[in-house]
Amino acid sequence: MAVIVKPERTVIVSDFHMGRPYAAVASPDALRPLWRGASRLIVNGDAAELHHPHYRDDAQRQLRRLSQLCEDDGVELTLLSGNHDPFVSSGRHLVLEHNRVFITHGDALHPAIAPWSLDAKVIRKAYDEAFAQVHPEHRNKLDEILRVSEVAAMSQWMPENFRQRHGGVLELLIRPQMIPRILHYWHTIPRLAENFAKTHMPDAQFFILGHTHRHGVWRFNGLTVINTGCFGFPGRPLAVVIENASLSVFKILRHGGRYELAPRSRQIFKLAPPPSEHEA
Repeated sequence: MAVIVKPERTVIVSDFHMGRPYAAVASPDALRPLWRGASRLIVNGDAAELHHPHYRDDAQRQLRRLSQLCEDDGVELTLLSGNHDPFVSSGRHLVLEHNRVFITHGDALHPAIAPWSLDAKVIRKAYDEAFAQVHPEHRNKLDEILRVSEVAAMSQWMPENFRQRHGGVLELLIRPQMIPRILHYWHTIPRLAENFAKTHMPDAQFFILGHTHRHGVWRFNGLTVINTGCFGFPGRPLAVVIENASLSVFKILRHGGRYELAPRSRQIFKLAPPPSEHEA
């Protein structure tokens, strides 16, 4: 009996926020068209609301369903941790295509994790305290930066710091002072991403992140920064697809409660060839 080998096709998305009752993916079944024909699905952080004491149980159920669907479809599922699901896996970043593609959620780009948040000072204090415990020789290492960011992100959800949030448009209506903070960070994040990649993954041709919920593609002197946005407020998510030595960016459309890739890619890039033995 012939064995059918599925061609290599990797789909990268982020920020489902499953388990949250508003501005999130209601069910992983709605996502199933996104990985049709793929061999691997990478969720780059905030797949589910595992950090939130009120949403955690439903978030865990949704994650189990996502895992089952991918298994049924023969798709390898890789979950990277974000600030809303810091313990969903031990993976906080990935490098693909001979270090040409660098993937991490994006919360580590700023010591306050979410500098627009009302809890930014609490988070920054936790970050500074954790960073102070790192040996000076290790303070510029990527793994340490990601670990410290994880500690800082969790501080927001400690019982002594926890405050219920409404989220989405309602949160902004109640606390309009957050709007200029968000807009400012959206303006600065592409350059922060460029500097982060140049520091920690200088061979990267692409840096893929999420976290800020602002989708976009920015190019800087040989580096392309791609933010895949989110499935909640303000929406308009993107997907990155890697196959046949190319990297494509697709809009994600919603039809009848299900998400699917747009018929045509929004942008397509050629991946640099593997390094020669001399370069490696």
